[in-house]
Amino acid sequence: MLNEPKDKNNYYYILELKEWLPRVTQVLKVIAKGEAFDNWLKTKGSEATTLLTTAGDIGASLHNRLEEIGKGIVINREALQPLEKRWVLEFDQWKELNVEKFLETERTVFHPLHLYAGTLDSLVLLKDKRVALLDYKTSKYIYDTHELQVVAYVKAYEALYNIKIDTAFILNFSKDETKKTLLKVKEVNDIDGQYEAWLHALALWYWKFSKYQEFKKEDV
Repeated sequence: MLNEPKDKNNYYYILELKEWLPRVTQVLKVIAKGEAFDNWLKTKGSEATTLLTTAGDIGASLHNRLEEIGKGIVINREALQPLEKRWVLEFDQWKELNVEKFLETERTVFHPLHLYAGTLDSLVLLKDKRVALLDYKTSKYIYDTHELQVVAYVKAYEALYNIKIDTAFILNFSKDETKKTLLKVKEVNDIDGQYEAWLHALALWYWKFSKYQEFKKEDV
């Protein structure tokens, strides 16, 4: 369906399908983040790209640490930066209260029917025996699109492995070290209903992609 893209960062090649599929995060770019984000971009001007890159680096650092925890790798906590130490400590506290064990960590999934792909952060068995998907963020807010990202992963995993995922949580870690608590946890509700919204976004992305392909052919 998709030719080999030039920018492979936004796509996955799925060997089982012999297809390039768009990343969930790439698809969600068809949805605006909202007025607050647009205003932030305006106020930051030329700084915005640098700030977004720095935020991405911080987010990658957090994901690496939590991936190690999920895989049972012992990390040297004394070597962590002060912000990382607080993140890891608060995650540990939440984990001890809620998680019985990790089932998956950094698992790439795809939907064989709806044709998209992505990498989920963690799948866990909770102490109340529910299976939950965890998604880690370091953004200032939990955006609506974050919930759509999570439900897309949930449904892709269920389609691939025929396993029911009972719920999902977004764990958002603040970068504001003045806050008493850095971790905010939001349970994702109405997974089936929100998945319908995701499918509309996916259809819009494929429509927009096909229009782009038409334009490129005419431009040659």
